[in-house]
Amino acid sequence: QDSPKPPRRRCGRGKMAMRTIILAAALIPLCTSVPIGLPSAHESGRTAIPKHDATAPLGFDYLHLVQEWPGSFCDTKKGCKWPAVEPTDGWLLHGLWPEFNNGSWPQYCDPNAPFNMTAITDMLPELQKYWPSLVSPIQSDFWSHEWVRHGTCCETLTPEEHDYFRMVLSLREKFDVHLILNGQGIVPQQSTTWFDVKKVLEAVTGHAVEVGCNFDTAGKRQLYEVRSCYTPTAGKNVIQTDCVNEKDFKSCGSPSEVIYYPIFHAAAKSNAGREGKKAEAIRRLEAKK
Repeated sequence: QDSPKPPRRRCGRGKMAMRTIILAAALIPLCTSVPIGLPSAHESGRTAIPKHDATAPLGFDYLHLVQEWPGSFCDTKKGCKWPAVEPTDGWLLHGLWPEFNNGSWPQYCDPNAPFNMTAITDMLPELQKYWPSLVSPIQSDFWSHEWVRHGTCCETLTPEEHDYFRMVLSLREKFDVHLILNGQGIVPQQSTTWFDVKKVLEAVTGHAVEVGCNFDTAGKRQLYEVRSCYTPTAGKNVIQTDCVNEKDFKSCGSPSEVIYYPIFHAAAKSNAGREGKKAEAIRRLEAKK
């Protein structure tokens, strides 16, 4: 997942392809300050030199909703830090990223819109359940990173921080990867293929999606990420559309190569659950004093 800032997962999640980001601030009117980009799951499987696309009136062409399987994130060499508050046992959100059709993207677009946790406190239970960090123990650092880097570039569509986070959660609810795969018999601890995963998801959504893989510590190729794409409509809404890079199967080997769908990070989940219950018991005792 995106960690707040060091070498990034969306910042270090899985085996991410390295890439150089060269951004000229003068060419990106919406982004007043764009630092050199760091390797991130955003760039997974792609190499590009981002340039502003002047034909994008909203400051971007489409949005990537990125969901990932925690089992495939946590069983890599980098591992993960399981959140204290237990998330859902399904696929987790990584984020919603504005993109250009030319393969580049805007980032860090509004230095005058810092992250404000108070603005999204009403969504905290949902964020902890569906959009936790598996890198940073301080969850708000992750959400801050997502807003500052990506959310501020969506202000023409979601002008307020609360609007952005609500849209992300709503899109996930409409495109529940875990629910769809389970319903079609593609379940953890079994093997599948890039082609079969795409076929099942696209049969439900009616639109082409992107499917990505990574490797576990033993070098086994596994199902890791699903990206769906959305374009803005009138009234500041979005509709799902075919993803530009939907035919890119490189991270999964080939369309028919067998890939593994690992178990949901059960050991860490169990440990986190015990620690969470212990912390809750301590809080209750302190509250009675």
